[in-house]
Formats: sequence, C-alpha cells, structure tokens
Amino acid sequence: MACNDPSHSHTVDDGIEYSLNRFIDTGVITCLNEKVKNSVQSIFKSWEDRHDTKYFLESCDDEELIINIPFGAVTQLKSIIIIGGDGGSAPSKLKAYTNNSNIDFGNIGSFTCAQEWNLHEDFEGAISYSCKPTKFNNMNHLTLYFPTNFGSPTTKIYYIGLKGVYTNARREIVNTVYEAKPQISDHKADSGANFVSRDLM
Repeated sequence: MACNDPSHSHTVDDGIEYSLNRFIDTGVITCLNEKVKNSVQSIFKSWEDRHDTKYFLESCDDEELIINIPFGAVTQLKSIIIIGGDGGSAPSKLKAYTNNSNIDFGNIGSFTCAQEWNLHEDFEGAISYSCKPTKFNNMNHLTLYFPTNFGSPTTKIYYIGLKGVYTNARREIVNTVYEAKPQISDHKADSGANFVSRDLM
C-alpha cells in the first residue's frame, strides 16, 4: 500500500538496528489491562524472533493498553516497529510519553504525550515509525499507550522493536576497545632486554 506519511517508512531494517531490545530488562516491563499477567515481557523479543506467534500480548477488558518500560541508563529513541494481530486486533494509534513512571488509565489524560502516531496494520515488521529527536533524548522511562485498534474487542501485539542509542551499550563498547588495546599506564614497565624485545615485536 502506497503511503506518503513522513512519520514512518516501509523498510525492513537489519536486526542490529533494533539494539535497544537487547538492553531492556524485560522483567521490569509492566502493562496495564493485559489479559495474561507479564505477557507484555514476551513481545520485546529479538529481531530474528519477531515472527514467532507463540507468545503475544492481548488486552483484557477493552482494546486499550498501557506499557511501561524503564531503562537502566539514559536512552535516545529513534524509531519503533510494531507487529500487531489480525482480525482488526492490531493497534491503530500510539501515544508515547517519556520520563514519567506514574501514568495509568486514571491520569493519562492530564499528561501531554511526546508524540502520537496513526498506525497501520503490519504483520511483517516492515513499517518503522520515526521518533522526533528532540522529544526522545535523555530518556530513562518510556510509556506506550495504545488507545484503539482496527475494530476487534481486544488488542493483540506480537512484537515491539525499539531502535536507538543506549548509553551503557556505548560505554561497554568503549571499554572493550580499551581493554583490547593495552595501555602503557596499565602495566609496569619491564627493565632491560625484556622491555626492548617486547617493544620491537
């Protein structure tokens, strides 16, 4: 389906691009109005497993879902991929809120979302929804609110992929490079021939 909406692109990115999923502690993710307790934790799966339909998140009383995702370090979110269910159960709208861990159905109307998207039914993970850079910098908590779907009594989500920059991940890479390249200050200098021979090798 052709689309001119600049908020998303019809491209399938390499799995490594959705690196934030690898750094999320899924055990601390919570969801309001989920039918099966803690089922939300199963949808933040690896890119390679995005088409696995064995585990999914389904809403309970109606089509609404609120997902709370705490991060262990400062995070920058760049884009989101969502694979929803068929039969009208895929979410049709998403509102995202940052750095507020106290949002629930009772007070969500009093907060201004960082960004809102009209979603499309996507069963392959082919649509990437871009995030406004200025709204998702220096983020330590993300709330995703799905208020509606495409007509089903309940909402189903099989996969959520988050693309961005995770501070701890970058620090780990720097530390790995540092350790891989010995630093003179890290080692006591050997004396005599041992020092010279090592220096020449």
